[in-house]
Amino acid sequence: MSLLREEMFEIDRRATEIHKIRPILLMENVALGIFNEINKYDSYTIVCGNGNNGGDGVALARHLLIDKRDVDIFIMGEPQSEELIENLEILRTFTNNIYKLNEEEDLVKLVDSLEVNEVTVDCIFGIGLCRDVRGIFEKVIEEINRHSNYIISIDIPSGVEANTGEVLNTSVIANETMTVYEIKKGMVDNELCGKVTTIYLGVPGL
Repeated sequence: MSLLREEMFEIDRRATEIHKIRPILLMENVALGIFNEINKYDSYTIVCGNGNNGGDGVALARHLLIDKRDVDIFIMGEPQSEELIENLEILRTFTNNIYKLNEEEDLVKLVDSLEVNEVTVDCIFGIGLCRDVRGIFEKVIEEINRHSNYIISIDIPSGVEANTGEVLNTSVIANETMTVYEIKKGMVDNELCGKVTTIYLGVPGL
């Protein structure tokens, strides 16, 4: 079975509107599910966008820090998601290793982190992406592919169109993808995803 992005959005909508499950609880379910899959490493670079995919990464970072792992967190853009903002406020009580990633000069710190840490976690774009990846986002993805030791993407590799698998100008080339609830149509037989693991969301299906 595989899902279109619209079907996944409908599952999320029903969870929040019909079953009254708050989005931040869903985000916590995802973060814990990912944590349980990837906590075998000692050091992580987590690169987050400004929406809910980034929120998953920030929540994941907290669990890794609680488990005494070394974590650097990079945030791209101004946080837009309420759940991301709330998780960032919590995370700041655990660590100072939170860095902005908006300008080319910020890439120096990113590359240092990518090269030193065992795992890069890609939380830049989720399944909602439907435009070409340009500007600083394109440069960050290029550096992730070039300098990471091992890449794990959350939900879908950033830059891959969720319904078709098309590369939107550039994309992360993942060793593994932790996809939420169910694999997406554009991930089927897509080598950019690497090994795919589904993460429990805690909601009923369609």
